[in-house]
Amino acid sequence: MTSTKSSVKPNDKDSSDVVEQVVASESGLSRRIDLDRLLSREPLDYDLLTQLTHMSAVSTSGMSRTSLFEGTSSLSYSTSKFFRQVHLVAQRLNYDYSRACEVVADRIKVDSVRNLLLHFATSLSSGEKEEAFLMRESALQREMFGKEYGRKIESLQKWSDAYVALMVSATLVVVISLVSMMIYPFSPITIVGLTGLMICVTFVGGWLIYTVAPVEVKTHSLKQKSKEQRRIDRTAKFLIPAAVIAGCGAGRMLGMPYALLAGAVFIAPVGVLAIMDDWRIDGYDRDISAFIRGLGGVMSSAGITATDGLSRLNRRSLGSLEPDVHRLYVRLKNGISPDLCWLRLASETGSDLVVRCVRVFWDGVRVGGDTEKVSTLASEFAMKIWLLRADRKMVATTFSFVAVPMHAVLMGILLFITEVVQVFGGEIGKAQQESLEGGITTEAGVGDVLLFQFSSLEFIPVFVATVALMLTAANSFAPYAAVGGHRMKLCLYAAVMMMISGVAFLIIPSLVGSIFDSIATNPVAPGASTIPSGGP
Repeated sequence: MTSTKSSVKPNDKDSSDVVEQVVASESGLSRRIDLDRLLSREPLDYDLLTQLTHMSAVSTSGMSRTSLFEGTSSLSYSTSKFFRQVHLVAQRLNYDYSRACEVVADRIKVDSVRNLLLHFATSLSSGEKEEAFLMRESALQREMFGKEYGRKIESLQKWSDAYVALMVSATLVVVISLVSMMIYPFSPITIVGLTGLMICVTFVGGWLIYTVAPVEVKTHSLKQKSKEQRRIDRTAKFLIPAAVIAGCGAGRMLGMPYALLAGAVFIAPVGVLAIMDDWRIDGYDRDISAFIRGLGGVMSSAGITATDGLSRLNRRSLGSLEPDVHRLYVRLKNGISPDLCWLRLASETGSDLVVRCVRVFWDGVRVGGDTEKVSTLASEFAMKIWLLRADRKMVATTFSFVAVPMHAVLMGILLFITEVVQVFGGEIGKAQQESLEGGITTEAGVGDVLLFQFSSLEFIPVFVATVALMLTAANSFAPYAAVGGHRMKLCLYAAVMMMISGVAFLIIPSLVGSIFDSIATNPVAPGASTIPSGGP
């Protein structure tokens, strides 16, 4: 391997200025996307593992250091900017790459990337081959990523249990507050404070699940989407605005329950399509490892090209990838550009893991890398990610199934107690008013302080509606944050929770009313005499 030697050493001041300019130009982009990073949480560890795997694959071709760093800096990963800085420092300051790695590492705050660049600098200065170092580091990073991912899954399982307890506790606080309104008159400020507390609790619950869940990307961001993803986008562009319009119209004319039901009906198809696409992507993620490993083995053992290898590959063993691989073979056989064919294969699946795996394999083969090593790297990377996601899916799916009955129970308890308090309070209020007008309480020596207070009951409908909407929003977001995947999956969880809330608002008041009506029509106490007064 050849390295760029520093034939002319710039002075420290000039070199420091140039380095600051290079790093500042790169970090300027980072500052512009700080908000996106806060909301989307860049998968640095996942991208670093992918980048190391890609560099290991292409380094088997024996390419120069300049080509290696220039090629890896052009990748669309969140960690590519660090390698781009190394390449620019080496080119602009005429440093060798070991010195450039040290300079850039001193200005990086991400521990994993900084340590990698420092180790890379030591390896390059010692004369070790890039292939040996990258193979060792990619295996180490794959093991570290798996352990860290496993710890996050365990944390997700514990915090999902804590989320259930948090939501139940918050609902009980609201219920106790509602009952307390009958005993002591709450001021509007107190009710607003309780509402704000409930909003904070629900926000913290969803945020906890979001932050402890592993960060990963499941659907790719390429310009060419799969036909399922294009269908989801078209449906979402039509149905989501329609859900907003229908919900606002139904709420204005019929009330909030019908607004929730109307919105749920319109957004549910978007969520169903997203869930179906997610299941399809799971199949691609499972089968891509076997496909790359089998194709690489055929190409390496027979010494043939990818097109000839596809012709000898038994496609019945490819599972969900069989029709896509068949289209790939037909396109390659007809003389279409191999780069475009492999890119179209990856984009049509819609899977980000397939895109990364195919990029590692095809870039390594295209530049003349060792086919057996390249296919092994790509297949092990894909298999590792799929197994980790399967573990997460088991925990997250269980939590999402628990969240649905939990939301139904919480809404039922909240609305039932609310209706009981309102109906009972109304009846008791009438009785107290009649007693006060007739002077019965004065004769009995009962003061106003011992009477029930109902001045706060007029705030109950607004208070309960706000709490119910917060519970619906939190219980819609938390399962999605745990499961991950396509963002439109949130529509399905939101539709289910909105449907439960809307049905609860319609059924429970009628149920409570029927209970009190039955009590009112049967006022005779148990054991009382039922003999008519005109009897013998």
